[in-house]
Amino acid sequence: MFDRGSGGDPGPPLFGIVRFEPGGDRRVRDTVITFPGATAADLFAIEQGWHDYQVTSLRFFVHDVRPAAVDWTRYRSDDLAARFADRRRWP
Repeated sequence: MFDRGSGGDPGPPLFGIVRFEPGGDRRVRDTVITFPGATAADLFAIEQGWHDYQVTSLRFFVHDVRPAAVDWTRYRSDDLAARFADRRRWP
């Protein structure tokens, strides 16, 4: 379920509830997210008195919004030394 090519750790799975409109055509009424496990989601729906619902695992697709990496090869080392000569990480 997780795209390993994205480079991140998916973390623990999350679950949600899809609740359907009455009538049998399975039209989605609403969704409730997020639960740490399928059992927790199921118990929540039962406690609410819901009858026509489905518990499902969740995936969230987000775009990678990290800034582009700096291409340090285009800087000459002596330029960098002059530019950052006064900057020290520790006193």
